Amino acid sequence: MISSVIFDLDGTLTKIPSPWQYVHEQVGVWESTACHHLTEWLSGEISYEQFCQRDASLWNGRSVDEIYSYLDEIEWNRHVPTVVEQLVAARIPSVIISSGFKYVASKIQVQCGWNPLLIYANELVDGPAVRINVSGDFQSPISKKALAERALASVASTMAGSLVVSDTTCDLEQLSDCGYKLHVVEEDDLLRVTDFL
Repeated sequence: MISSVIFDLDGTLTKIPSPWQYVHEQVGVWESTACHHLTEWLSGEISYEQFCQRDASLWNGRSVDEIYSYLDEIEWNRHVPTVVEQLVAARIPSVIISSGFKYVASKIQVQCGWNPLLIYANELVDGPAVRINVSGDFQSPISKKALAERALASVASTMAGSLVVSDTTCDLEQLSDCGYKLHVVEEDDLLRVTDFL
């Protein structure tokens, strides 16, 4: 039925809706500082890039490996292995597009043997600093929509033939050109991906 699937990562394939907030909470800076950065971005006071750089600066002096250790604590949706197995068996190209971290998506890919899979997500580099590969700003050339169009072209698919899977209505609206949509509200909703195969 479908020619490809576009997944959100955080809150969709994982149980944590924001890995940024999760790390901030682990290092003790969420309530004192980081939550205010989110408010400033949502209100339009700062750009997405400024938001990410300010957030990452709160981790100054910590190693990337320490941040990864917190990301390792994030649990996956328990249905991920089953869904991935069926997508791989059906040879359906998949794309993960996330303003979260490539580290988490790559770990899922390796542990589940998920191929073909393209991953677009932000990366941590020494500092730690963030390399922004996906923007939360809709008009950005690296918005989820722009990246989805490029990704689907590379796997000979189209928006009309693609299923978008996300826990946020914001993603479903941004990728409204996709022919099929699945809103993940409860963990078991992820299993409905197989209804489209």
